Amino acid sequence: MDKLIKINMDMGLLEYEMYQDIPEVEIGSENPLYGKNYDDFQQYLNQCIEEETNENINFYNTTTNRYIYYDNTYPIGEVGIRTSLNDFWINRGSQIFYKIRLSERGKGYGQRMMKLVLEECKRLGFKKIRINCNDLNYPSKKLIINNGGVIDESKKSYKTNEGTSSSYIINLN
Repeated sequence: MDKLIKINMDMGLLEYEMYQDIPEVEIGSENPLYGKNYDDFQQYLNQCIEEETNENINFYNTTTNRYIYYDNTYPIGEVGIRTSLNDFWINRGSQIFYKIRLSERGKGYGQRMMKLVLEECKRLGFKKIRINCNDLNYPSKKLIINNGGVIDESKKSYKTNEGTSSSYIINLN
């Protein structure tokens, strides 16, 4: 059974091991826990919980809910939803971000996880969401498009430190 569980302090070794199976840096994504110890993992969980209500906790100046996506009891990946939006996030930034462990890629988990996160976005009251994607990240682009993502023509193909990215809108109605 697929499920999203909001990050909490009860998470342990299985979740820690998941983060060790996600690369430290990939196209458009970073894993701050790669190669870190278990104490760092515990601090990360605490920071994620604080991000839910304190928009000054991170440099994005927004509140964010983070979840672990599970297939039954096995953690597959992390997904985040920015729940408060400033002008940057409304006009340019990704409201959703996600990571899947290397050992589980190519098995359809991204699609299953995205379905759940879009349902959660609806539950949180969003009518549409923005997702940005590096133009060379073909699996992510496919995932976004398969879930109704349409390129925002006004923000199409903008430069980043890693090349170019495109901004997609998914209407949740």
